[in-house]
Amino acid sequence: MGRLATLDEGSPRYLVLESALAFKSSWVILGEHLAEILKNQLYKSWGFASFERYCADELFITAATAKKLVRSFTWLGDEAPEYLPPRDRSDLVRRSNDATLPEGPLPDLNSVNVLADAKKALSEAKVSEDAYLSLKRAALDGENAASLKRSLNEAIPDDLKPKKADDKVRHLRRALSAIVKTLDELREWDSGGESAGDDLMIMTETLRDAIALRLPKEA
Repeated sequence: MGRLATLDEGSPRYLVLESALAFKSSWVILGEHLAEILKNQLYKSWGFASFERYCADELFITAATAKKLVRSFTWLGDEAPEYLPPRDRSDLVRRSNDATLPEGPLPDLNSVNVLADAKKALSEAKVSEDAYLSLKRAALDGENAASLKRSLNEAIPDDLKPKKADDKVRHLRRALSAIVKTLDELREWDSGGESAGDDLMIMTETLRDAIALRLPKEA
């Protein structure tokens, strides 16, 4: 952006650089629009029962993606507003004169989403302010989301991390889910006029019950 402020507006070099910056910041622009739609519930006047339904039916994006965009845009506006795209030429010149233009490129959506997680962890006293600021600096310096996520996980003490299901229990749950799907397929086969065979159904049901018995009651 600093280079853009030194170029003649409308020149080929200016237009290409402006387009490249717009491409990289497109997720921020969409996040901003979605934040406004969610805040003001604009989707209701457009005939949608919920924000999630609007995103799925009109934008063809999942609710999880939409909320990630809103969350990341909100973090950027609160914590690093200099990375928001300039609204016009005068805003660009003002930032340049105020020395508020960012030094590096805009971090990608996933990296900013990790920073939003880190800010939440900070607010819950799970990470120190020094750890949070270190993650922020790393992200703005270009560190990727996977590395940031590892650093955030390492910064949270073990006793404050969410409890995860035992690996064996997790595998049993997956196996049970697969068996239930298999039974559904066998019943569908039967309903189509082809018999799966009583012995096959009995064996599959027996396996389902055996797996279920090995799961903890709360599972």
